[in-house]
Amino acid sequence: MITMTAYVEAVARRTGPRCRGAARYVGLVLLLFVFAYAPAARAWSGGSTAPSERCSPGWVCGWTGPSYTGVVSPAGQDMPRYPETTAYVGFSNAASVWNGAGTWRADGELWGRCVTVYNGTAYQGRGLTLAPGQGIAQLPPSFGHVHSHRFHTCRLS
Repeated sequence: MITMTAYVEAVARRTGPRCRGAARYVGLVLLLFVFAYAPAARAWSGGSTAPSERCSPGWVCGWTGPSYTGVVSPAGQDMPRYPETTAYVGFSNAASVWNGAGTWRADGELWGRCVTVYNGTAYQGRGLTLAPGQGIAQLPPSFGHVHSHRFHTCRLS
């Protein structure tokens, strides 16, 4: 914000009196645009940042809050349906998910253990696939809740 203000003021000083007001107006509009749209872009961004609480290698983790916050639930195997227990609240009420699985090289290609999370039980409904070491910091509201997930081998290169 300080950098933008300094830039607008510098442009205003270099231009004539008629352009100063226009330069300030354009700078203000740009500044408002940045503040209005930057938080929305960050809230919907994918999992470029790792969670602060580690997801164990080989597992998938679900958190009740966005950006890997709240109650975490880990799972190390395919789950066609989450039992009605508090152990899986991080998935059944998931706002963010992370794939802690690893990668390996075979025949010069990179492979990994991807996981697909589904909004329906028994691997049905809409699915979102996560590569190893990747996550979704905020599940889209249109996805709903995670009701099942399945691991699968995937080629990454």
